[in-house]
Amino acid sequence: MRSTTIALFSLLLLLGCSKTETLSLPALFTDNMVLQRNATVQFWGVAGSNTEVSISTPWGIHKGKADVSGKWQIGFSTPNENPSFSIDVCANSECIKINNVVLGEVWLASGQSNMEMPLKGWPPSEPILNSANEIAQAGNYELRFFSVERDLSNLPLDDVSGKWLVSDSINAADFSATAYFFAKELFQELHVPIGIVDSSWGGTPVEAWTGINALGETQLYDDKLANFSGFDGRLAGFKQWLAPLSYFPMPGVNSTHTDWKELPFNDMEYANETFDDSEWFTIEFPGNFNDVFGETVVNDFDGVVWIRKSFYLEDLDDAYFLDLGLVDDMDFTYINGVFVGASFQAESFREKRYTIPAEVLKQGKNTISIRLIDTMGPARVWSPISIKSSNSSINLEGDWKVIPSAELYDNNFYRLDANYVKLTTRPDFIKVTPFTPTVLYNAMIHPLVPYTVKGAIWYQGESNVGFEDEYEKTFQAMIKDWRKQWGYEFPFYFVQIAPYNYENGESAALRNAQYKSTATSNTGIVSTLDLGNAKNIHPANKMDVGKRLANLALGNDYGIDRRLRASKPVSIAQKGNKLIVHFDCQEGGRVSVKPQTNEIEISSDNITYHPAIVVADGCSIHVSSYKVPRPKYVRHAWSDTSTGSIVNEQDETICAFLLNAE
Repeated sequence: MRSTTIALFSLLLLLGCSKTETLSLPALFTDNMVLQRNATVQFWGVAGSNTEVSISTPWGIHKGKADVSGKWQIGFSTPNENPSFSIDVCANSECIKINNVVLGEVWLASGQSNMEMPLKGWPPSEPILNSANEIAQAGNYELRFFSVERDLSNLPLDDVSGKWLVSDSINAADFSATAYFFAKELFQELHVPIGIVDSSWGGTPVEAWTGINALGETQLYDDKLANFSGFDGRLAGFKQWLAPLSYFPMPGVNSTHTDWKELPFNDMEYANETFDDSEWFTIEFPGNFNDVFGETVVNDFDGVVWIRKSFYLEDLDDAYFLDLGLVDDMDFTYINGVFVGASFQAESFREKRYTIPAEVLKQGKNTISIRLIDTMGPARVWSPISIKSSNSSINLEGDWKVIPSAELYDNNFYRLDANYVKLTTRPDFIKVTPFTPTVLYNAMIHPLVPYTVKGAIWYQGESNVGFEDEYEKTFQAMIKDWRKQWGYEFPFYFVQIAPYNYENGESAALRNAQYKSTATSNTGIVSTLDLGNAKNIHPANKMDVGKRLANLALGNDYGIDRRLRASKPVSIAQKGNKLIVHFDCQEGGRVSVKPQTNEIEISSDNITYHPAIVVADGCSIHVSSYKVPRPKYVRHAWSDTSTGSIVNEQDETICAFLLNAE
């Protein structure tokens, strides 16, 4: 009996061992996927060491072999069209079936919030034009999206999280609005399935999306990249510091402002008028949060900080307001312990004014307490803070009392007791944040290589305003590096950032850096000067943005010339006392100048500019000024909130630019 039991156990063990369950595929290779038609596509994954792998499609079986580590990659050609079909990927006795696959046009969409912004918008203050109607009519089996989930890494990853979704009135609400309208326009012209791989993250700079080798070639980020040295050891010390603390998860992306207000930070005593903050640290605002731990400087702090300050009123007026300005990311504001206002993440770039109820203020000492929450460093109070009435204004700039009450790490809030903060030393650890160079490339782009795409669309730049020189070099390096990783020069079309009151007057130079990046081969630019809102960094009209990007693709990559429209200048020449600028019109095209505006200026030295007299001549403009007898420079739309003066035949504004005739 015992020998029988042993034999049976051995048989079961043998059978169990024979099924290794080693075959796996990246997240991209799942149901509803879109494969680029009429192309060589790549499949890859993991199987047993030296195992033969086969991929069965309706047009053939494609074979390859895993290497000694189990990794494999198989390339094969796709036909121009095929009805919806299944693909079987097999290794030994294991098989994975991928259902409802279609052939079509696949595009990569990437950037920051204006690309990430969903079709449903971020209501109520961040809408998408005609959103409700578009979502209701979004049912289209032929439009499919793969939205890469947010992730960070200091090293290149092998896979992402996400899944392919078919467009319908439920799924489409969360699709990138810009990419959705781009895909919709392509489909209406081409009548083939359109697949969008959307990898975007709001508030992120271009350097975070760029590979480390490309960044190294720019020599602009050596100091920041050096932070990766000894990263694991410093991370271990930081985790040890967090270990005694209680924590809870950060709310999801669809959480409301109320959800955030009611999170269990256990810190509401800090809002009380009578709370003793004398032992807190001191920090100067406007400014960043680097000094919230006192002498321990913390770069790119994420988490919760309370700030407090007292002010005095000799007499009381009828109505008072709190001008809080720009706060990154969220605030919950109290005066004398009474809640007076709050702002959510999407409003971080909007000026804030809160009405203070008359019964809240009193003669003598008053106290303002603000819970600030930042989820994506660097955290900062950008603008002066003041209390105003019709008769007075109290400036609250300068020293504030400050204490962190929670630190955000790995999507968890760790509660910080004030005594713990003061009695321990926070380790010298620089977090990997969405602002860290190369970390988004590592986590959200590198794992997509070499999934075959037709091209890429890009909407980003707002986070790099003020750093136009670095942007120009980095952006072009990023484009070239992505193409290098994919192994071919796919088209790359991008959006010039829209007008917005950045308060520093530097966004025009960033737009010009974007325009200058069109010198990179097989690129194209679309303007949003006529689509923006100076009070909202996220223009509501994403439909026209998507259509303009689609027109570039349809004209350049699908041979539909009638879709190409003038978008940028291509040459400049000096002729006597005037400059002649020629644009990228198609045959017979023309440009014109808006009669009600003149945002075209000329200069002889690139320092002093004067408004130009402008004469449109077909696809050119002639610019001159009696104040500039020998002009060498011309610029268009050179301010934060410029809406532009030069338009094409479809009344779309030409991009902002600065040209030199020398």
